[in-house]
Amino acid sequence: MLLRSVVPGAAVANLVLGTFPAFAQWRGESLNPEGITESQAYAASERRQGGYILVFGEFIYYAHPVVWNARRNDFVDLLPEGWNSGKVYGTDGVFQVGYLSSTLNSTHAILWTGQPKTYISLNPGPDYSAPAAYASNGDQQVGYASFLATGLPHAALWFGTPESFVDLHPTWARHSTAYATDGTYQGGSVDTTEEGGGLHAALWNGSAESFVDMNPEGCLESAILGMGVAKDGTHVQVGRARFFSGEFPALWRGSPESYVNLTPPGARGGRLQATTGDLHCGYANFTGNAEAGVWFGDDPASYVNLETVLGPGWSRSNAKGISVHKGRVYVTGAARSPEGRAEAVLWTARLRKVIGPAGRP
Repeated sequence: MLLRSVVPGAAVANLVLGTFPAFAQWRGESLNPEGITESQAYAASERRQGGYILVFGEFIYYAHPVVWNARRNDFVDLLPEGWNSGKVYGTDGVFQVGYLSSTLNSTHAILWTGQPKTYISLNPGPDYSAPAAYASNGDQQVGYASFLATGLPHAALWFGTPESFVDLHPTWARHSTAYATDGTYQGGSVDTTEEGGGLHAALWNGSAESFVDMNPEGCLESAILGMGVAKDGTHVQVGRARFFSGEFPALWRGSPESYVNLTPPGARGGRLQATTGDLHCGYANFTGNAEAGVWFGDDPASYVNLETVLGPGWSRSNAKGISVHKGRVYVTGAARSPEGRAEAVLWTARLRKVIGPAGRP
């Protein structure tokens, strides 16, 4: 059986009167196929979840890119003939993006549409090689392409073909990567070249010239890892921000001044990995290990601990993808099972009617 219900019908309360939405019962399911020693899910949609499974090949294990369909209790191995490994990092429900590695150790950013034979290499050439694509939304895909003259990564934007490649890299920066797109804007990080500089969260609107430095004041390092559009039309970015006091789950709304620290009460820090614009997922750190969770709006106290849904023995959980469809929330990620395996996990819950005003947009 492909899916294993970890705690059937486990309930997690997230109801603070007049502030947050009420969730119906949360359900956690392992997506790890029988006999597989490791898996992770990076991307969530109503119809499909994307990630990888480890498959034993000739002498060693290889990562195989997979797309699960939890509703039908099955998955598709997206590894085409002639390639030896790969992963799916993002999906919008129609397209999947990630990478494939060939037997010649050549790695390409890849776009799929649900079957291995549909793969398209996004490698732009001849001045670039494109090792990975991380997110897809509408007609946009983002990731990075290595600039062959320097060997350093440049943030990349595609529109479904290698010929559509756009180099988002600011000319003054050392290197850059795009991790997210909401279908209009692109987000990621840029390694600044100024003295004392480091990785700064970056926001683009389709070109290198549109770059906006999103690093909050006093922040040592930051990155945008997920993007979405809220119900009111606001473009929302989430990720991480590291200060001298630690690394914290970060939320922005288009400017560095809009930064919000979403560390839950009692937690040491954490990271946000994905957002719908209204709901965000990632992990919080309470005792030294990551604990997957969901947040609503921009209030740290809205955090719901998803690791508790998995039951005794599960640990080191991380939520990496989130989507909402017809009132149902889908969250993907991974956790360490009681047997010690890293297993892909899907959490689902139904949104009930919001009581009182929702969290700030």
